[in-house]
Amino acid sequence: MMKTEKQPDGCAAETRVLERVEMPEKNCFVRSLEQLRASDIADSASLPKKRLTASSLTRVGAFLVCMAVFAFSLYQIVDRLVGQIQADLLMQQLQAAAVERAVPRMDPTQSSKPGYTLLQAINAGDDDPADTPIITTAYDTEYRRLMASIDINGDVYGWIRIKGTVIDYVIMQGADNDYYLKHTISGAYNEAGSIFADFRLSKTHRDNYNAIFYGHNMTDGSMFRALRNWYEDYATRDAAAETMEIEIITREGVYIYEPFAAYREVGAHFITASFADEKEYLAFLKEIQSKSVLRRRPSYDANSRICTLVTCTNAMEGERYVLHGILKSVVYYG
Repeated sequence: MMKTEKQPDGCAAETRVLERVEMPEKNCFVRSLEQLRASDIADSASLPKKRLTASSLTRVGAFLVCMAVFAFSLYQIVDRLVGQIQADLLMQQLQAAAVERAVPRMDPTQSSKPGYTLLQAINAGDDDPADTPIITTAYDTEYRRLMASIDINGDVYGWIRIKGTVIDYVIMQGADNDYYLKHTISGAYNEAGSIFADFRLSKTHRDNYNAIFYGHNMTDGSMFRALRNWYEDYATRDAAAETMEIEIITREGVYIYEPFAAYREVGAHFITASFADEKEYLAFLKEIQSKSVLRRRPSYDANSRICTLVTCTNAMEGERYVLHGILKSVVYYG
């Protein structure tokens, strides 16, 4: 729209045309705020709620399950590590106790005689000079360690050591074959458990024709894992067997075995602990040697004594690695 404007008096008559300038309109957002009323704000409770679909529920459930599995797995890993650390510390304490403990020894001049076989020991009479206990300084530390272990727990059966491997553990014996699967010498619960003797064995080691010992096949290399490593190393297994010695250190003496047979098997025939007669025992020895993967075939008779070491293969349900040792000599303490 146009309009004219007259100049004040005294000025030349002039008419100017003024153009009306329109102000820019307010933007939509500002107008909407100005027009907003309280009634326009909806109550959150009245808003329509989204429904969880079956697929979203499945995803949430799967996530929660994964988190639970992760948490449980983490707990197991930490628990196993803590248990192993505790077991290692206990072994160190036993080693320290072995050094501190004093053990009476015979005169060194009397300890130069060689050890004698179990058969000779069994047949020796009370007046036989060969029945005199023999001491060697090589086993003094082991004897101290064993006695320190017995002071901790009366269930200690002995100690096992296999030369050429890391196996060097106390042997427990419980009222059954379950407790020490998951318990240490201190009675603490531990996934690694202990090496333990079959509950049917006599506490007097020399009375056992088949002395059976169990241990877990732990992936961290502890317990009887070394049996698996030795067995599965086909290239060196036979050569290692030629020099391997299994030492069972007990209160009455040290029993030294050499490998007799080794195999993998599902079943439990190999843990037969008692035999009706010599014929049955000889048949047992013949059978286990026939299963052996070793080239060596030590001779045996009805007077032979063996030990049997058993651990899981972790490959098949109920399958075990089995190593039998045959007794070759015994060393007695004084």
